Amino acid sequence: MIGRSIKPLSALLLLSLASLAGCSGGSSSGGGSSSSSGGVAMCNNLPQANGVIGQLNFTAGAPNTGGVSGSTLDAPQGPLSANGTSSYLADTGNNRVLGFSGTPTGVAGAASFIIGQPDAQTVSSGSGPVSGSPIKFSAPAKVSVGGTYLVVADSGNNRVLIWNKLPTANTAPDVVLGQPDLSSSDANHPAATVSASSLSNPTAAIISNGQLLVVDKGNNRVLIWNTVPTTNNTLADVELGQIATNSAGVENCTANSGSAGYCFATNNPASDTAPQGASFYVLGINSPSDAWTDGAHLLFSDTGNHRVLFWGTVPTVNNKLADNVIGYTQFGQNNQTGGAGVAGLHSPWGLTSDGVNLFVGDTGNNRVLEFANYLGTPSNGTSANYVFGQADFTHTQQNDPDQNNQVGDQSHNPATDGITAGTMSSPLGVFANSSNDLFVTDSGNSRVLHFAASSGVDGSEPYIPCGI
Repeated sequence: MIGRSIKPLSALLLLSLASLAGCSGGSSSGGGSSSSSGGVAMCNNLPQANGVIGQLNFTAGAPNTGGVSGSTLDAPQGPLSANGTSSYLADTGNNRVLGFSGTPTGVAGAASFIIGQPDAQTVSSGSGPVSGSPIKFSAPAKVSVGGTYLVVADSGNNRVLIWNKLPTANTAPDVVLGQPDLSSSDANHPAATVSASSLSNPTAAIISNGQLLVVDKGNNRVLIWNTVPTTNNTLADVELGQIATNSAGVENCTANSGSAGYCFATNNPASDTAPQGASFYVLGINSPSDAWTDGAHLLFSDTGNHRVLFWGTVPTVNNKLADNVIGYTQFGQNNQTGGAGVAGLHSPWGLTSDGVNLFVGDTGNNRVLEFANYLGTPSNGTSANYVFGQADFTHTQQNDPDQNNQVGDQSHNPATDGITAGTMSSPLGVFANSSNDLFVTDSGNSRVLHFAASSGVDGSEPYIPCGI
């Protein structure tokens, strides 16, 4: 495990006051001035990104800054997905997938290739092949590398696309799920009927350990295929999030049968329910957004219920209750407005792990939380250890470098819009690896930020000398 990048205030104050006398209280990448100590200008201790994709610097945040190109983004949702050799990113608003050689660092620049558009300036949506492009997308939400596979949750087309070999150019996928072919795009095809093969607004798809998991957001469920599908419109094997048990807690439908009211036939948003007289809960989910698995553990974000669910093993039966919950202390709890602090979540979206620690895109609180060693020590209602996007666990405002609970940096005259290397606006996707990389899709600022995964702060020292 890589050690943390810690900047203890007590050590930093030993620096020469003379070297700090010229600190202006802010920089192009740091937070605004908030206090002073003995003549030393103090700035809020927000973790600072060291790289950015989609913008030319750390202070720009408009979609397609300077005009659409191979280096711009428009409100991306999902995270970068990388295997060390290639990296991919779903550019949601531009209806395309960007491909990079290696893992982007610094100010990333233009993508090496683009999938879904005939050139770097075209952004139109579509489904089937068109002149100049063998495939089109409509608001692709997430792209994921799984071994030799690439999988894309093509959300606006209500489908998942699978490439059996990682593409290095604009090529057509090998398999489509949720639709019978590449031309169809309606939700819950055919006839708006929920089934084991239908999808509605899928926002994540992951291949790991020979299994495929799809977050079927519009149908309020997560689907699992026990083997990677090789033919179009293959039926899912397992469903999580829709009622599959009777009052005794026994599964009462046959997989793929679609019996009315039970497996693969409903899409009701729900929170956990306890049958009358029962001592257990039946799992209910509401607008799930993302999932993470290493083939052994499974986590997904139950966004509408403001929580993250954890299974110690990937479920093999329908609607198995999770083993642990983050955001609440027990199952069955539901705060309609979400939470904050060290243990609360507000509309969480993205999930990732470096194999040890868990990172959660806490979208409504404009931050990313790190739960240290969560995979090894899961528990209910656990507190986060570190935070990105804010200087502590109390603040939640977007683009708030001076941490005064207002958008922008009011320490400057006139105030800036607050976009820095340390601030976030509706962070969605997150991706971490074992090389101390953390990529955060800062959707509201149309960019992806690259942090050292060990640079999160614990909120105990919210101020540090400016420029450090």
